[in-house]
Amino acid sequence: MSNDIVEKDLNVSTESIVNYFNPPGSKAGMIFFLILVSLGLYFWEPIAGGVGAVITILVIVKISKKGQVATDEQIDAQWDQIAQQREDEAYRVAHIDKEDVIRDAEYFWAWPQEKQTGDGAIEFKEIEGKDENWRKNYQRLVYMIYAKDQLVVFDENICIENNWDGLDNVQEYYWADVSGVGFDQKTNTLTVDVGPRIVEYPLKGEKGDGDEDSIISTKAAENLSNSIRVILRERKAS
Repeated sequence: MSNDIVEKDLNVSTESIVNYFNPPGSKAGMIFFLILVSLGLYFWEPIAGGVGAVITILVIVKISKKGQVATDEQIDAQWDQIAQQREDEAYRVAHIDKEDVIRDAEYFWAWPQEKQTGDGAIEFKEIEGKDENWRKNYQRLVYMIYAKDQLVVFDENICIENNWDGLDNVQEYYWADVSGVGFDQKTNTLTVDVGPRIVEYPLKGEKGDGDEDSIISTKAAENLSNSIRVILRERKAS
């Protein structure tokens, strides 16, 4: 059974993150509309206009009480905190002790493949930050564990708005079968060549998924691909 993400150990409140992906400013149009309706009602019937004004004030008060909104930097830091918190879970599900690896595990974030369903499920969202980078409320955490005889890949999908995590997935590839690794900057895809097949880990969606102009950080995936290359070279040289 998967261990849950521990919210009390995270720095940013869930409310602030929810506000980031559902900004209060998105309701400004509704407030403006209510003000116009209230004025129209007032000129038609002062009492009706008064009722409309009260409703508008209540909406404004409700929005103002939504609390703080997380910053771009806080969202990025929270994702990293979640990933670090899930490291032990990755080792546990992979049935590997940290003492039995040839180098520390590494992770990167890929395009989500699973989302919540049913009543109350949170929809996938992308928000453009002040730094013009696009951030998603769902991401797929991919951990690479470098065991002595095999490369173990642990991945799960996570929603940062309520810290939901999907089903765990673990794949093992013997080093003898791993012939290469690559990272395509054009498609933002990490690939691992295992025997006759190529395993792909896309960092962005297909055409029509999300924003096509998303600016995605590829540093973690590139560093990880370099680590695998080093291991493959060392094994071939030994």
